[in-house]
Formats: sequence, C-alpha cells, structure tokens
Amino acid sequence: MGKTFDQSLIDTATIPMSMIDPDDMADTSSEEFLGLRRVQQGCHSELINKEEFPFQIFSKTLTLTAGVGSYSLPAGKIKEVYIAGNSKPLTYVDDYRKLPDNVASTPRYYAIKPNPEKLMFCPAPDRTIEASIDYIDTRSVINTDGSYGYEITIGSTLRMPERIQYLYFDALEYYVLATNMRKQSNPRWQPTLEIFKERWQIFLNSCKKTDSETYFVI
Repeated sequence: MGKTFDQSLIDTATIPMSMIDPDDMADTSSEEFLGLRRVQQGCHSELINKEEFPFQIFSKTLTLTAGVGSYSLPAGKIKEVYIAGNSKPLTYVDDYRKLPDNVASTPRYYAIKPNPEKLMFCPAPDRTIEASIDYIDTRSVINTDGSYGYEITIGSTLRMPERIQYLYFDALEYYVLATNMRKQSNPRWQPTLEIFKERWQIFLNSCKKTDSETYFVI
C-alpha cells in the first residue's frame, strides 16, 4: 500500500520550517488536522487538475448495438473516440442537437448529451460494432475500500504510478505548507513556495516522456 494522505500531513508538519505539531496531525479528529486537511484537499485538487497527465489517460472498448446511438459515458472527460478498424477518430460535435440526421450507418460523429450525460453516436450504427474511447479520469484518490474518488478521506492513498508518487507527495507537502503559511502572513512563505516550484518541476519531468535518447555510461 502506498503512502496515505494522512501520513503526508504528518510529513508536512515535520518539515523544519512548518511550525506545525506532528502530534496534532496524528490525531485525525483534531481541529488542527481538519484545518490542514482542508488546505491539503484544495492544494491536491488544484495540482492534479493543472494539466493532462499521461497516467490519467485510459481506454475503454464499447460495443455498439445496431440502431442504438446513445450510451453511458466513462468516468472522465472523453479525449478521442475511434470505430474499430479506423485509425481516424470520430469528429466531435459540441452540441448534440447539431448532430446530422442520418440513417443508420457507420458512426462518423459523436457528442455529449447533458443531464443525464450520454455519449451520442451519429449516425447510429447499422450493425454491432466496437468503439474505442480514450478518456481522462481525474479520480486521483483511492479510498480504503478500493473505490476511486476526488475527495481525500481518512486512510486514502494516491491513484498514481508508484514510481512517481513520492515525487508528487514531496511537491504537495511544500505546497500545502506554503499555502498554510500565506494565510498566516508568514515571512517564510516565499522561500517555501520556491521549494515547491522546484519539486513540482521534478515531478513533471518524471511523469512525462523524455525528448532525448537515454545513454548509459559504463
């Protein structure tokens, strides 16, 4: 099991410049813990949604039924939709009401119908066919029961490849500390923020593909 968000608050308190009592963070019912948890939640939600990360992209295969053009959405924001056998993605239409009125055929367009959200294909398929959906899932928290969510809970962990989790927490802890300091007009806020920026860049560099070849020196 990976590091929990609870442990991350304790680690935040142990940063030399924090002036936060680690014992307060060990008590998940304390007012101090709950206050810093709110800061942590805000900082985490901001960072994890700053940009599109490779580990947030998932693919799902959907079986389309002849004559049916409306389907449930995956848990996330759709990136691309492909019909089996085609390398070109379907064209996205930003308003489902603007979808052309075509007889059943091979789908060429897709749109999102709101309230309740549905994935609309146009034309509706004239046969059973598979569609591949690439989507961005920002549910970044793993709860103790194994479910995914957006809100940090007691005992929850980070939904992210293990190889970069520690880098993310390292940056998050300094951002939580800097955000907490700023609320208190602490003169150490700016230096702490600069440390966060450095560590955030290290995280970004580690979770993206390198632009150069890798060399081994023996």
